[in-house]
Amino acid sequence: MPDFTDPAVFPAFYELPSDAEIAAAPPEGMNAASWWMLAQVKVNMTLTKPTLIVTDRRGLDFAVTFEDPAMDLKGYKKGYTLVVPRAQADGPGGGQEGGHAGGGAILQVGTGELKKVIPAKMEHLLELGQVLDIMRGDEAEGKEQKCGACGKTEASLSKCTGCGTVKYCSKECQLKGWSELGHKSNCKSLKAIKTIWPS
Repeated sequence: MPDFTDPAVFPAFYELPSDAEIAAAPPEGMNAASWWMLAQVKVNMTLTKPTLIVTDRRGLDFAVTFEDPAMDLKGYKKGYTLVVPRAQADGPGGGQEGGHAGGGAILQVGTGELKKVIPAKMEHLLELGQVLDIMRGDEAEGKEQKCGACGKTEASLSKCTGCGTVKYCSKECQLKGWSELGHKSNCKSLKAIKTIWPS
């Protein structure tokens, strides 16, 4: 899973490459297939075409318009995080401040382009990313895994059947993790993260 705090992988709106830059070559530090625009949904402003008002990681509000008029934005709820792979700023100047005609900050997403939504606020998504990084690091170093509720390290822990990430030593700990420790709200978000970034 990528590092959500890396601006080369998760650029803010004004850090997005322009369509002209992409045609020439990806900007330095950006792998040709691996940058993602993350933005928290503020409001669905669909009038003539599907449009969301979102906020990037630096606090800039801008519009995301979808060229597909049949795009269904029902699942793109306020507070969720929109994910657009290989997002490009349109027009001269790309995503640079003042680079858009009329000064409006707009990201256009073409028909057929992939886009996802994670049921979590962007701030919470960043926190979950840090937790997943620690868990993967521990696993890679061969450290014993800990129960997500009591913290015990045991050889045989059971994974949550929803997200497949958090592990528990017993049914009691699983119930405690779900109801008291917040896994109920994190489970769908972790599952969405793993669907988009499986490794």
